[in-house]
Amino acid sequence: MYEGIANFQSLYKRAGRSFPDRPSLASDAPCHTARQGPKHQRAVESEAPNYLPRVDTRATGRGNSPDVPSHRGGSTSVPRGSVGHRAHQSMDEAEEETCSQTGLQVQFDTVSQLERVTCELREDLEHERSRRLGLVDNVTRLSSERKRDRSDFAFAQLENERTQRSLRDKLVEARQDISRLRGEISELQTRADSQHREHKSLLEMLERKGFLNWKNSRTGDKA
Repeated sequence: MYEGIANFQSLYKRAGRSFPDRPSLASDAPCHTARQGPKHQRAVESEAPNYLPRVDTRATGRGNSPDVPSHRGGSTSVPRGSVGHRAHQSMDEAEEETCSQTGLQVQFDTVSQLERVTCELREDLEHERSRRLGLVDNVTRLSSERKRDRSDFAFAQLENERTQRSLRDKLVEARQDISRLRGEISELQTRADSQHREHKSLLEMLERKGFLNWKNSRTGDKA
């Protein structure tokens, strides 16, 4: 039982509450036995008349005499030592009964306190359980949000890759167009150079034949 009490005390201390060693009751005073020395012995012997056994005076016709006649016609002498011993035994029995009642009260108080501690620990357990359920709900919500974010991220990444692929294709087409335009420009430049050479050679040929001189002379006559 005391081991169970110690276990409850440790659980109670883990829960952050104070657990007194024993209930503070007036009945918790230590039980003292009657055999504590000569002084107490004398006190018990002085109280012995209160605990003397009662003798049936109807059978004897006498009071509490030391010589009590027996049913067989004889007289039985009761020594004073045996009377003190019986009184001492009666005192021991009374104090043992008081100690047992005190022990029962202590056990009852301890059980009540353990029930209270158990109730408080149960409440703490329910609180921790509800808090754990709240944490599980938060984890579930965050997990679903994370999955949704992953899905959105995957979709955005797919769109980004698609856009990059389209830009790459357009860049390749633009480079091809630039290369084609450069070829056309080079061809046009070649044609222009060829036409310039042809025009120059035509002028030289006309000069050699004198066509230009004749044309210049006619222009001077008109003037």
